[in-house]
Amino acid sequence: MKFFKKLLTGSLLCLAGVVGVFALLVFYPLPQNGFARQDYNAYVIRNISLIDVENDTVLPGRNILIRGNLIASVSETEFDVLPGQGIIDGTGKFALPALWDMHAHLMQLSPATGYPLFIANGVTNVRDMRGAINNRDLFASSVARTKAWNAAVQLGEMVGPRVHGHTSFAVEGPHRMFKGSPDYFNCTTPAEAKKLIHYLKAHAFTQVKVYNNIPRASFFALAAEAKRAGLDVVGHKPYRVTAIEASNAGMKSLEHARFLLWESFSGADEVVTAANPGKRDNSNFRKRLLAEHDTVKLRQILETFARNRTWYCPTHLTRKADAYAGNAEFRKRYDHINPLLRFLSLEDLDATISEDTSATAREVYLDFYLQGYRISHQAYRQGVKLLAGSDVPELPGSSLHDELWELRRAGLPAFEVLRTATLYPAQYFNAEARYGSIRAGKVADLVILNANPVTNISHTRSISGVFFNGNHVADARVKALISQTNELSNGILVSAKLIWAMLLNMTI
Repeated sequence: MKFFKKLLTGSLLCLAGVVGVFALLVFYPLPQNGFARQDYNAYVIRNISLIDVENDTVLPGRNILIRGNLIASVSETEFDVLPGQGIIDGTGKFALPALWDMHAHLMQLSPATGYPLFIANGVTNVRDMRGAINNRDLFASSVARTKAWNAAVQLGEMVGPRVHGHTSFAVEGPHRMFKGSPDYFNCTTPAEAKKLIHYLKAHAFTQVKVYNNIPRASFFALAAEAKRAGLDVVGHKPYRVTAIEASNAGMKSLEHARFLLWESFSGADEVVTAANPGKRDNSNFRKRLLAEHDTVKLRQILETFARNRTWYCPTHLTRKADAYAGNAEFRKRYDHINPLLRFLSLEDLDATISEDTSATAREVYLDFYLQGYRISHQAYRQGVKLLAGSDVPELPGSSLHDELWELRRAGLPAFEVLRTATLYPAQYFNAEARYGSIRAGKVADLVILNANPVTNISHTRSISGVFFNGNHVADARVKALISQTNELSNGILVSAKLIWAMLLNMTI
């Protein structure tokens, strides 16, 4: 009896110790990277080739003066070096406007595990594409949190990108997304849609993310009310609304190539009027989409987008993940991320495979992915402005370079590909006067590359240094940010916080 009492006591003490250590790890603050103290009050980049994304040209032998957080001057003539100015030799290098990821997903732990990787990859601005309803959501960020992060980044206290736009949670339609949420969050009726817009406006959201199953009448009411409130409607094309109708209703950006594939086939009208369109999404249906692709329908959709200035963010990487879900080489891209996030990423890929394990399904997904290329190329030819967005939260920064490669493979000219991640995002946010190209008076956000991305788009990865808001992140610092962030992300401290956040996430 005494033995069992001792065993029970020992077990309870061990359990208490484990719980105590776990609690300590959960609440122990993560280290935070700040921008290093700048050694100079101004920088001169000498004799560099400037990638002029506005005029489709590479300008050799340029000299760039950065003072404070602004580009003070760009000249063919060398500047006199003054005391307090740092000199960067740009000989043989290329200056590219810093990059934007226009379909990013931030998480609670992004400042520690993702933010430095954005900067190390030359991504200084992001559009976060799903917001949190409260602070228990692991996989999204609330407006208050994002604003705090932006303030810290602006002050140089945190290494990371600026977040542009505060996007709502996904407005899915008649189902309850959050426990205890008001009925009008479901957007079942036009009246509920209007009420939701008033809520989002009052809570400082600036973009409304619509999703698949929002009812037709609710969508049009939501779009009209959002326009009156000054909110942008973005996201998925709802099943029960055509792409042309969504564009005409004022939807600012449409994400993901698959929705245009659903729209540009002979049976597209059947989908809009179906009782449950989402249930059609299977291998046989995708095969039909490809076999009955209608180029006339596609042209009409893209003509509408171009006329209404509806932006298109194809996120080719999402379809590539479907096509290569079982490919061992493709799955290796997740080898170096946190084990828990890796598990979730591979679980998503496995779910795609388990939906239909046949070889035909894999072939159809591959054809589906490649057809997305043709749509992007046609969209470009018809004057639709594309946005580069990765939609890969597990690989912040580096996945944006993957998406640029996808857009180039889709047949977009190199300068057009670069504009999807530089000039066009700035135009999207009406911020072209400050961002998007390298000109005097604009914010000093630029990437120094070792090779020309116009001749090979993969050279966007050949980063020699980054300027963010006038802060110089030199090559050695870039490498250190990647190494330190990966080490932290794979450590026990982040893993404990992820486990705790997942538990909290279940209470939403």
